[in-house]
Amino acid sequence: MAKKDEIMKALRRWVALLENNAAVAEQFKGFKKTFLIVVEDLGFSVQMIFDGTNKARLVEGSASNPEMSLKVESDLLLGICNGEVDPMETFMMGELKLSGNMADLQKLEVFMDLFDK
Repeated sequence: MAKKDEIMKALRRWVALLENNAAVAEQFKGFKKTFLIVVEDLGFSVQMIFDGTNKARLVEGSASNPEMSLKVESDLLLGICNGEVDPMETFMMGELKLSGNMADLQKLEVFMDLFDK
């Protein structure tokens, strides 16, 4: 089981990519959405809040009405964040529980693709 601090560190890398990579930032221009990640086996949630200015921030805790959400086990999430696990494959196998607009969710693939090296 991955630890909460490992997951938060990996998610902070996503936020840093958005802030430090102009190509990634451009893809999120005007994107004002909340992505709720529920880590079921650790019993915690974190929101990745995109503010529409090509930036995002992480806020621990749940959101009452997020536009997108993911329910996942800690090891699987850490593997996805680190590029060790194929998110599409795990989604097809039913190991990821996603909700929200599919076009919005597909935008988030950019984070996984950049670490898949």
